[in-house]
Amino acid sequence: MAEATTKREVWSKLLICFAVSLLVIVLTQDIVVEIAPLKEYELNHLDERFKRRGAIPIRDSSVIVLEISRNTYQGIPEAQRSWPWPRAFFARVIDNLTEAGVKAIGIDIIMGTPNSFSPEDDSIFIDAIRRSGKVVVAGVTQTSSGASEVKKLDENFGNAFYFADTTIGIVKVIADDDGVHRRYLPFMYSETTGKMVPTFGFALLNTYYNLGKNHLSEMHPGYFQMGETMIPRFTSNSMVINFYGKSRTFPHRDFLDVLDDADFQTQEELEYEIDLNTWDDTATGLLQSGFFKDKIVLIGSTVEEDRDVVSVSFSEGDVAGTNTLYGVEFHANAIQNVLSKDFLSKVPVPAEIAFVLFFTFAIFFGTSFIRDLKLKLSFISEILNFALLIGLLFAIREVSFYMFSSHNLIFAFVSSALALILGYFSSTAYYVIVERRQKAAIKGMFSQYVDSSIVEELISEPGRLRLGGDRKNVTVFFSDIAGFSTFSETKAPEELVSFLNEYLSAMTEIVMHNKGTLDKYIGDAVMAFWGAPVPLPNHAHLACQTALEQLKVVDKLREKWRAEGQPLIQIRIGINTGDVVVGNVGGNQRFDYTVMGDNVNLASRLEGANKPYGTRCMLSESTYEMVSEDFVTRLLDFLVVKGKTKPVKTYELIAAKTDTLSPEKKEVIRLYNNAMDLYHERNFAEANKLFNEALKIDPEDGPSLVYAERSAHYILAPPEDDWDGVFKMTTK
Repeated sequence: MAEATTKREVWSKLLICFAVSLLVIVLTQDIVVEIAPLKEYELNHLDERFKRRGAIPIRDSSVIVLEISRNTYQGIPEAQRSWPWPRAFFARVIDNLTEAGVKAIGIDIIMGTPNSFSPEDDSIFIDAIRRSGKVVVAGVTQTSSGASEVKKLDENFGNAFYFADTTIGIVKVIADDDGVHRRYLPFMYSETTGKMVPTFGFALLNTYYNLGKNHLSEMHPGYFQMGETMIPRFTSNSMVINFYGKSRTFPHRDFLDVLDDADFQTQEELEYEIDLNTWDDTATGLLQSGFFKDKIVLIGSTVEEDRDVVSVSFSEGDVAGTNTLYGVEFHANAIQNVLSKDFLSKVPVPAEIAFVLFFTFAIFFGTSFIRDLKLKLSFISEILNFALLIGLLFAIREVSFYMFSSHNLIFAFVSSALALILGYFSSTAYYVIVERRQKAAIKGMFSQYVDSSIVEELISEPGRLRLGGDRKNVTVFFSDIAGFSTFSETKAPEELVSFLNEYLSAMTEIVMHNKGTLDKYIGDAVMAFWGAPVPLPNHAHLACQTALEQLKVVDKLREKWRAEGQPLIQIRIGINTGDVVVGNVGGNQRFDYTVMGDNVNLASRLEGANKPYGTRCMLSESTYEMVSEDFVTRLLDFLVVKGKTKPVKTYELIAAKTDTLSPEKKEVIRLYNNAMDLYHERNFAEANKLFNEALKIDPEDGPSLVYAERSAHYILAPPEDDWDGVFKMTTK
């Protein structure tokens, strides 16, 4: 017996470990939902790894930043200093860089409109782009407004010079939820063209590798492929940038240095009447230095006022401001990663899951072993267990730093740490679980008698097991088979039970599907309610939805029964919303969860009230007021039901407003509603005409039949002057 108990305990521990591991996997792998705090902590830990590692050298930098700085503005001739500058400046720089042998030129500036100086100025710039054949201009993608849009065939992605060479790169960079930029997308979707468009850095790489203007990196499991280069995927659509260091890590040259050739005069040259020519001076010029040969040159602003600055993972210690890069530098890091293959790779998901399983089992069985030592002072066991937890957390943290710094590998810290923490607490809770096994057994037994939602509420509030209840606003639902007594007389007992089981199973399934609480079966009748024990803000809507679904299922069952030669039945439904007493009613040994009160009785009366009107579902005014915007209804009557003196305004539930009604049905409803207005205005003759017009379209429309007869009667015998339109029911 003891051996069997030990085996059960071992299996219980194994199952708990697997369950905890599965929970960790679900929480950290975004299988069901993304847990923002966990993801943010993982990203913050990535930032800590950059901080611990520090800057790394760039192996043979192939990227140069040509910056537009304050110094550039001061060097531009005063007459042309205001922005936007003449595009001829950029044309001159393109020509000079092309002559120097660069492989690609990226202009990280959105030039959305033609230059204000002159159209000829734009033409000079366009000609330079076409002569070079190495220029990528910056573009943006438009966000959908939500309405359907016509795809643009002439989309220029926000850059007036896109059509000069149609080589565009989207400069938008994506931040994580905490506002930090860590990732780079190879391409982005343009909603206005319906196509993927390369991002700025990857468009420049296309030019560098001669892959074609609009080449898109291929997506493969775990990586993107660009030419022969495999780029690890960090998320489904992005790579993570391996930042080389802080701002100005890449070679920077001033835009003015390339602009100042023999044919250009800077402000300084104009003032002092000298020629400096930093570009093509035969002795000291950059052209002769070979500095730009075979490089990718990014032209962008480093002027603070332009606010082209992004927060990134890398920072130097706790020095404020060291975790920002200029936008052009952000692109440079991504490009250099690809050129040098300096990629950061995530631990594969299968390996991450294996680590989760290992750490969960290790901490669970490790702490269980210490507890099983049965130390005299039990708190010592807990201290040892806690020390084991802290030690393992510290160890995996240090391993994650080492793998990042030495192997460019991003080890998932959060999933392993969470496995340790939850494994530790699940081990602690294990003994409590064992002690409460009897309570779990009781729960399992109780669940056989009531709906699971009731069980959960009773567990959270055990006081609900007492006799009595609470007052709640709910929607009560009654349905019944019309003419069931006569129908049952034609059936043998076995056939009747089989028929009822089929019918009640179908009706009950719909109630449960729509979050209803099944109260009871009363012969062929179904009683249910919405809004208790679990509050539902749309309880009236759900009840009406259930009614319409039940009517549709009955219509389908009628087709089946017709084919089987069975009698065809129809159901009637009554729905009312109001305050009721809800709770457990019965004796100490046996009780039911049910609703009581006048509003329950009214729902039952409304079900029966369908008969004289030939309707299938009747609503009270209180229910109507909660669902009128979602369902098609029509006014039936002001009823004083049996046992009451106060009239109730009632409505027929016809369909959901999302359903499609036939033109004939719509016309019947229109004629009926107009006739009802006339009827209550005591214009019985005109009302009678409209009721009869409705009957010409649908001779079986029950409410029109009723009111055609009433209005005809009132034409001959008008009601008293104080007539209020109320009809008194004499039957249930």
